[in-house]
Amino acid sequence: MKHLPRRVSGFLTALMLSALTSAASGAMPAESWVSEFSSAEAVKEAVEESPADKIEGLWRATADGARVAVVRGNPPGMSRGLSDVTLLLVLVKSPRPAVVPGTVMGWCTPAAKSGYYDCTMFTACNGPVLSKPARFTLHLTDGSHLSATVVRDGVEFVAWKLLPYMFRSMLRERHDRPRDLDGMLREWPVDVDNPLSPRYL
Repeated sequence: MKHLPRRVSGFLTALMLSALTSAASGAMPAESWVSEFSSAEAVKEAVEESPADKIEGLWRATADGARVAVVRGNPPGMSRGLSDVTLLLVLVKSPRPAVVPGTVMGWCTPAAKSGYYDCTMFTACNGPVLSKPARFTLHLTDGSHLSATVVRDGVEFVAWKLLPYMFRSMLRERHDRPRDLDGMLREWPVDVDNPLSPRYL
């Protein structure tokens, strides 16, 4: 590459490194698959037989009431990454009758910040199959609450930047609802320090 211009040489090097990284990590699944964790009993057995991550267990989605298991496992075709822990998000009970119990709706790995997880979840449903994976950040706010925030990648076109400066202050985007209110509430194991329904004496 010594006869190529520096920019072209750098681009080719980056392209080769990207290809090698993709080959090593494997392709990301484009659709859901069915795991062996199709019941609460199977999930509890798997969690109890090995040291569990603090996010593992049974959860209830705040948006639609779906029952979701978080349990250790690896997506098919993907090799283990830098993290030693990969967790699957599995639908044990879905509000959509066509989606069978045990369908994997996504997976996550612990982030560098405690209580945070890098997550990929399927965002579209076509009959029994989930598709269109998207990135999310999961945050374990305490032992009973897990929030999910979508990661927004890419370039955004901001039309108001084209207006003369004197008019820009008149336009503001407004979002009254915080982005991290969607998520899940823990069902099992119950966190005694942060119960969902406190009992008063």
